[in-house]
Amino acid sequence: MERLTEDQRYAAISARDARFDGIFFTCVRSTGIFCLPSCPSRTPRRDRVEFAPSAAAAVERGYRACKRCGPLAPPGSAPAEAAGSLSARALELIAAGALDPGPEGTAHVADLAQRLHVTERTLHRALVESTGAGAVSHARMARARRAHDLLTSTSWSMAEIATASGVGSERQLHETVTRIYGRPPSAIRDSAPSARRTALAAAADVAVVEARLTVRRPFDGQGLARWFAARAIPGVEHVEDLRWKRAVRLPHGPAVLEVDLAVPKGPLPFTVRLGDLKDMAAAVALARRMLDLEADPAGIDAGLRASLPVLGPLLEARPGVRLPGSPSLTEALLWAVVGQQISTDRARALLTGATDLLGTALPEPMRCERIHRLAPEPALAGARAEEWFRGPGARRQALSSLLADPPDPHLALPELREQLLARRGIGPWTADYALLRGARATDVAPARDVALLAAARDLGLAVGFPSMQTALGAASPWRSYAVMHLWHHRDTLPADRRTLRKDRS
Repeated sequence: MERLTEDQRYAAISARDARFDGIFFTCVRSTGIFCLPSCPSRTPRRDRVEFAPSAAAAVERGYRACKRCGPLAPPGSAPAEAAGSLSARALELIAAGALDPGPEGTAHVADLAQRLHVTERTLHRALVESTGAGAVSHARMARARRAHDLLTSTSWSMAEIATASGVGSERQLHETVTRIYGRPPSAIRDSAPSARRTALAAAADVAVVEARLTVRRPFDGQGLARWFAARAIPGVEHVEDLRWKRAVRLPHGPAVLEVDLAVPKGPLPFTVRLGDLKDMAAAVALARRMLDLEADPAGIDAGLRASLPVLGPLLEARPGVRLPGSPSLTEALLWAVVGQQISTDRARALLTGATDLLGTALPEPMRCERIHRLAPEPALAGARAEEWFRGPGARRQALSSLLADPPDPHLALPELREQLLARRGIGPWTADYALLRGARATDVAPARDVALLAAARDLGLAVGFPSMQTALGAASPWRSYAVMHLWHHRDTLPADRRTLRKDRS
C-alpha cells in the first residue's frame, strides 16, 4: 500500500474504513482523543484532526485513547514498512515484553538495540521514522493495552494485572493506564460487563486468560486452520472446527494457546493457559506472529492483484491469506530440514516419533482437550536425531550441527538468509521455507518446490521462467503471500496434476 495523503486519510475515517485500522490513527484536537479510522463515533471536522502513524505516537503528542475503539487498536505500522525491517523486528520484541520489568530491573533500550545488532541511536531513528515514536513509548502503549484487556476480561487483583501486563507495580499500573486511557484502572473495570470477566483457574500454578486478538480483515482463518491441521503433532497441536490449539514454551514456562479462527468479523477470541502470569505478553505476541495478524491484507491483496493478474481468481476465492508461523526459527528449521524431498505426512510422522521419544508432558492442570505435551526442544531433537530420524546420514548431520548452533533470529533477513545458506546441508528451498515460517519473511519463494511449481504451471505462471523467484518477481515485496496462494491452489488440483513425486512440508 502506498503512503496515504492527508485527504485520503480523512476520506478513510469518513467512510469508517476498517482496512486502515492500525495503519494510522486519527487525533482529534478538540477532544484530545485518538481513534481508529473505523471508530463509530461522529466524524470530526477536517480542520480539527491530525494523523499519527502509531498509537504510541498519538500518546506522545498528548492524546488519550478513545473509549469506544482505542483499546482494540492493533499495534500499527507505517504502510511502506517492510516486515523484517529493523523497526518491525523491534516492535515484535517490544510486544513480547522485551522492555518490561524483569527480575533484574527494567530492561533498557540499549539492551534491545544490542539484541538487534544495531546502536541505540540507529534503533531510535528507525522507530521514529516509521512509527513516529521511540521504543519506550511503544513499550508503555503495549503494557497499557494488555492491562486494559485484563481489566475488562478478568476478575484478577490489580497486583496480578500489574504483573501480567508487564507494568511492574500497582502504582505504575494506575499511572500508565490513566495516561493512555484517561481513566484509572478501577473505572475501566467498573465499566466492563461483569459477565465477560473470568477468574484465575482454580488449579494452582495455572492461570487461564480470555482475551481478544485484533486483526485486519479480510482474514483467511480457514487457510491457516488447514495448514496447521496438516502438520499438527498429536498432543502438541490440534485443530477442530477452525479452533486452533498449540502447546508452546514461553520465557517463564509452558503455555497453551487457543484461538477461534472462524469468527467472521471483529477480534479473534483468544484463550491462553499460563504457568506464569509474566508470560502474558509473550503469549499474545507469539499468537499474533504465528497467525500473521500484523499483515495488511487489503494492501497485500491489492498489490498482488496489480502485479500478477493471473492470481486474481485465487485472491477472490481466498482473500486475506496469511503466513502460517512457527513458534521459533529453530522449529521452522527443524521442519524444513526434515521435510526436504519428502511429503508433509512423512515429515509429520518423523517429528511425531521425535516427540514420542523426547517430548515433555504438560503439567496436569494446563492440559486441555487433545493437548497434553510439548514438542522437544529443537536442539535436543537435533542432538538425538540418530534415534528418530530415518533418512540420509548427511541430512541427519545437518540437523545436529544446525540446531546445536542456530543463527541469531534477530538478524536482518538478508544477513540471516546468508548465514543459513553458508551452513552445510542448507539450500535455497530450506532457507526460504524456514524464513517464511520462522521469521515472517514476506518476500521469498522457495526454489524447486514441486508443489509450488505444479500450482504455478496450472495457472501458466512458471512457463519460460528459470525459477519461482523469477516467476514471482513482479509480486515483490509480497512473494511469500503469492506462494501461499499457490500452495493453497495446489491442494485443490486433481491428484494427477499435483506431481507428487516430491513434496514439501
